[in-house]
Amino acid sequence: MSETYDAIRSLLTTAFRVPENEIHPQATLERLELDSLALAEFVLLLHERCGVKIDKEYAARTTTVAEVADHIDALRAGAVTSP
Repeated sequence: MSETYDAIRSLLTTAFRVPENEIHPQATLERLELDSLALAEFVLLLHERCGVKIDKEYAARTTTVAEVADHIDALRAGAVTSP
């Protein structure tokens, strides 16, 4: 997986205390037990660490970890624009 995926994985384990063995590319944020408040914090922390603001649709509980990483990589590459 990408460096972004590894950064997200690290964020989830350190900030949200998600066990490493539960984090995999197809795990949804809901499955990792991020509620709406945690999702808001997750978005803010990603913005701080990655330097891009992710779209709301990529911060939904049904979004997978891989989708978040792919979206951030696309934002960094300029393939999509931040809102």
